[in-house]
Amino acid sequence: MKQPPILNEVAGVPVAELAARYGTPLYAYDVGAIEARLARLASFDVIRYAQKAWSNLAVLDWLRRRDVLVDAVSAGEILRALAAGFEPQGDPPPIVYTADIFDHDALHLVVEHGIHVNCGSPDMISQLGEAAPGSEITLRINPGFGHGHSQKTNTGGPQSKHGIWHEQLEACLQQADRFGLAVTGIHMHIGSGCDFEHLSQVCHA
Repeated sequence: MKQPPILNEVAGVPVAELAARYGTPLYAYDVGAIEARLARLASFDVIRYAQKAWSNLAVLDWLRRRDVLVDAVSAGEILRALAAGFEPQGDPPPIVYTADIFDHDALHLVVEHGIHVNCGSPDMISQLGEAAPGSEITLRINPGFGHGHSQKTNTGGPQSKHGIWHEQLEACLQQADRFGLAVTGIHMHIGSGCDFEHLSQVCHA
């Protein structure tokens, strides 16, 4: 795998100068680079940042002030999103909790704050339905295949723990209906580092 180049500057400022000025260890971000990435996504109706990439409060606050929404995968990430100023509810939801399981703290937080849940398992549907009937949810589906730059980044298919198996979708919709949960969307994530040229060929085959 090709290694990324070693950087000796951030936003035109030499790393040695930053270290001398602020000390080390130091985390420095090039706001211009982040803005450029956001500009590439501007055609989408909603841009949602995955906190697991980096949940620095200053970065989260900066993104929030530019109307970027946030995804949380743990109770800790929910708390960080709230601390960064994200509202717990809205349309579209400013915070979405995406996971395959609930722990006690995460379930308590989503119920307390009315945070939207992207359910990745039938158990999550039951747990939320019992704790907060009438909520709106989305379902994370495993479509039966995955695609990533390696097996470690492949998050779809029978070898992946993530998502509701596609053959269980109808049963999960009925399960949600029994609890009065409104399913407002479907979510799939098949992997990271995909070969988009190959996927394009498959889509047009």
